[in-house]
Amino acid sequence: MENKITFGTLQQDGTLTNVRLIKQSTIGNCPFYIFMPEHYREDGTCKCSNAEHRTMMIKEWGYKKSNFKNIPLVD
Repeated sequence: MENKITFGTLQQDGTLTNVRLIKQSTIGNCPFYIFMPEHYREDGTCKCSNAEHRTMMIKEWGYKKSNFKNIPLVD
């Protein structure tokens, strides 16, 4: 059985909402090992190959265009 990482929003009363489980191997398949659930599609692939998401990564997360030189855009 594969280990999964639990992501969610912890509410003030201690309940966890917006829960999402992501396989460790899914995160390991991303060239940057990003621990943000919104970086992964429902099929488990990362969004490094998505032009819009990549633009956000450069603008908001500090990546450079050169970081993506070996990652083709697919959607």
